[in-house]
Amino acid sequence: MTMKKFFITLVAMVATSLAGFAQITLEDAYGYLSNLPGISKHQVGEVTLAPGVKITGLTSVSGSMARYQDNFINAYESLPIDNMLIGVNNRQEMACSFSEPSDNGVYNVFFIVGEKGGKIMAAYGQTTAEGLEAIANCDVTLDGKDLEMAVAPQVDVIEIIDIEYAQR
Repeated sequence: MTMKKFFITLVAMVATSLAGFAQITLEDAYGYLSNLPGISKHQVGEVTLAPGVKITGLTSVSGSMARYQDNFINAYESLPIDNMLIGVNNRQEMACSFSEPSDNGVYNVFFIVGEKGGKIMAAYGQTTAEGLEAIANCDVTLDGKDLEMAVAPQVDVIEIIDIEYAQR
């Protein structure tokens, strides 16, 4: 009996260790999605979250939920949950964002936004710690076909990151 418990414990430890290797970086997730055949690519550039707070180097990809759903789910499930800033889902729409440190106070950010029966989009860029704070504290609205992630800083400026904006 003791040997059986030892063997089960050993198998559990190996499985847990190997699960950690399945996690990928945000850049890898975006690269995987951006290289799918037929996916639409967009250069957004930068989005201002608040005065002096931006997401830079922002690029996005989009496609049909019906065609790419499994690919996006695969990318999402491969990301470390500890890196998630926000995640919302109302069974019609979903949005999530992840971050990871890069270099010199810069953080990589990755978004997945999708609409049931519509489009799914992923965006990747860089921001600062202030940008992460703004994203983590944004107001998310899931209403019908409209999904908005609004950042409302101390001043009367509200910038919106939504599916239409990222696809301009």
